[in-house]
Amino acid sequence: MISESLGQKIRKERKKKEVSLREFARQLGIAAAYLVDIEKDRRIPSKEILQKTADLLELPISIFDEFSPEIPKPVRNWMDDNPLFAKVLKFIKTAANPDKALANLEKIQVHTKANRFPIAIYESELQAIGLESSTWETETGGDLFGIWGDIPVIYLASRAGANAIRNQSHFRLDVDYLIKLSNLLQTSWGLRYFGDWHSHHRLGIERPSGGDRARIERLAAKNNFPEMTEFITTFPPSYNESKKVQIHPYVYCDIPSHEPLQTTLIVLKGLSPVREALISASILPEQHLSSFSSYSINLIIIPKEPLARVPGIEGLPIEQISKRALLRAKLELEKMISGNIEVHQTSFGHVIVIPVNENENVAFAVDQKWPHRILQVDWMNRKSKNTEELSIEIEKTSLIDITGLKKVFLKAKELKEVLE
Repeated sequence: MISESLGQKIRKERKKKEVSLREFARQLGIAAAYLVDIEKDRRIPSKEILQKTADLLELPISIFDEFSPEIPKPVRNWMDDNPLFAKVLKFIKTAANPDKALANLEKIQVHTKANRFPIAIYESELQAIGLESSTWETETGGDLFGIWGDIPVIYLASRAGANAIRNQSHFRLDVDYLIKLSNLLQTSWGLRYFGDWHSHHRLGIERPSGGDRARIERLAAKNNFPEMTEFITTFPPSYNESKKVQIHPYVYCDIPSHEPLQTTLIVLKGLSPVREALISASILPEQHLSSFSSYSINLIIIPKEPLARVPGIEGLPIEQISKRALLRAKLELEKMISGNIEVHQTSFGHVIVIPVNENENVAFAVDQKWPHRILQVDWMNRKSKNTEELSIEIEKTSLIDITGLKKVFLKAKELKEVLE
C-alpha cells in the first residue's frame, strides 16, 4: 500500500526546498488555492503541471509514476474540474481495506438514491391497498403502476386477477391478467409496471422475503427495469379493534446489485386521475374501482412518516396524466370522424376543433383544470367566419369521458341540422 499520497509527496519535496506555497504556485503559473488543492489531494495535477513540478523540485518525473497512472486527457480534465473525485480516490487509496471502503461507498450511494427518489402515491391507492388487504384472511396482493421519473408516481394499485393463488403464507399473482392489465395501462395512459404490493398476514414480516426479492429481480431483468418498488402490508396487534393496516414501501435500486431499501412516501391527496378516468370509462369492472372510498385513509399506517402530503391535482403528477388525457381524446375523436382534428392551447385551457365538413366545425372549449371539463360548445364556419354558441347539455362532460365527448359532438351536429 502507498504510504503517502501525490499531494503529500509534492508538499514534502517543496518544503525540503524551503519554497513557500505562494512562491511555488507562482513558479508553476497556477493560483495558490489551486496548489493547496493539489497538495491536499483535492485535485489531480495535469501532466504538464506535474512535469513542471518535477523540474522545479529537481526530481525525475518518474518519482511520481506510482501516484499518476496514465489517464486519458478528457478524463483527466474532468477529474480536474471535479475535485471531489480526487477526495474519493484518496479515501479509497489510503483506506486500510480499499475493497471494503469501496463497498461502503456503494451502499451510501444506493441509500442516497433511495432517499433522493421518494415514491409518490395517491391516497386513493393507499386506500385500495388497505381495503383489499383487510378483505382477506389469507395473504393477498396486487400490482403498482405509474410513471417513473425524478419522483416516481404511483397512479394505480390494482387487485390481483381471478386466478391468483392465496393461502396463509403465500400469494401468487395471476400473471396472465397482469400482462393484460399492464398492456392496457401502458397503451392508454403510458403507465409502467412498478412492482407489486402484497400482505404478510400471519407472518408479520415487514420486509420483502428472499422469494420476493428474487421475483422482482427476474421481472426487472426481463423488462430491463433498473428500479422497481414493492409494498408490504402487515397488521398491528390492535387490528381486530382498529382495522388499521400498515404499509411498508420499498425501492429496489440498480437491480440486481442491491437489497431493497425502505423508502419515503409523498402522499398525494385525493383520487388518482387514472383511477378517476377508468371509473368514468366504466371499464375493468373486476377491479371494483370505486370501492376504495369505503376504507378510510385514516386507517392507513405508514411507519416512516411521509415526506409530504400535497394536493394531487397540482404540478407534475397531474400534468403527466393531463397530457395523456388530451392525446387520448384527440385520437378517439379522430377515429370517430376518420379525419384530423385541431387542438389549440389557450389561456383557459384548450380548444378542440372537430371538422364536420370542408367549412363547418364543432369546437369544444376545454378547462385547463383536471378533469378538463367542457366549458362551451360552438359551431364554427370558417368560410363565413361566423361562430355560434350551441345550447347543449354538457354538465360533467370532460376529456376523460370519451363516450360523453362523442355524444356532445353528435348532438351538436343534430342540433345544427334542426336549426337549419
